[in-house]
Amino acid sequence: MTFMVYWKKMLNDKTDAPMMAFDTSIESRAYIKGFIDCLKVHDKKVDEFTLISEFEVRQITQRRNDETS
Repeated sequence: MTFMVYWKKMLNDKTDAPMMAFDTSIESRAYIKGFIDCLKVHDKKVDEFTLISEFEVRQITQRRNDETS
């Protein structure tokens, strides 16, 4: 299983921006927390509790190499 981190409605067309894929949901959530911590370091006005709701972890299925066209 693979888990993908998305930043909701971040692209110009208001679609979700894929950020990074991980093997576990725990790694995915830790990535989000670390990303938000980095934003807080650069902008003290960032509200981490509001910002965390802008991220989503989705379980995805990977394509096998022999399934590509």
